Amino acid sequence: MKNVIIICLAACLCLVQTLAAQESRKYEIGVSTSYGLSLGQRGVSNNYGFDLSGGYKVNDHFSAGAGIGYVNYQSRLLPSGIERVVVQTEPYHAFRPYLYGRYDFLPDRKWTPFVGARMGYAFFSRTQMSFGLVYYDDGTVHPSDYEYLRDLDHTLNVKGSVYGAIDLGASLHLGKKGSKLSFGVSLDYQGVQFDYYRHSERRTNLTTGPRIGFTF
Repeated sequence: MKNVIIICLAACLCLVQTLAAQESRKYEIGVSTSYGLSLGQRGVSNNYGFDLSGGYKVNDHFSAGAGIGYVNYQSRLLPSGIERVVVQTEPYHAFRPYLYGRYDFLPDRKWTPFVGARMGYAFFSRTQMSFGLVYYDDGTVHPSDYEYLRDLDHTLNVKGSVYGAIDLGASLHLGKKGSKLSFGVSLDYQGVQFDYYRHSERRTNLTTGPRIGFTF
């Protein structure tokens, strides 16, 4: 099922890009970069990402299309199985195909406020990782606990799930051909499952931060 989703989204993106080269007024290609800050969740790190998308302008206000993004999470704190001891993963990252929609409120103005949404699925490309730091909440480590954890199998399997985001911002029109530079803020939801030792932890990465993009 996952392979079917990837193939369908990739086919949609290739089709949109081909049509965009033929009739740039109705079709658009966009690139963007973003940085996400954790919303107060214990153990969730910040992240950064990049996106490539292609879409169709249904009318002056509404556009829709498909894209693929890359996101990198710096780390994650997880229970170790020992009381008051947590472990920290290495950075983990994913490729996220998605569908999107965007509504421009004032398309004829130089500055155009917009609201958009993205929905897709995350596929983590690196699924074998080892744990890094081992420490108590107060910053101390007991040698026997550290040696016990050190001798365990530190293989970590990361599984993705549904991904969603809401974008709010404004676009600056750069010319008559439809090119524009966008500045906004995104709220990003990503479900993740971590399998390690004999544990299975299902967590939600909820982040928000700036997003800058260019559409032509």
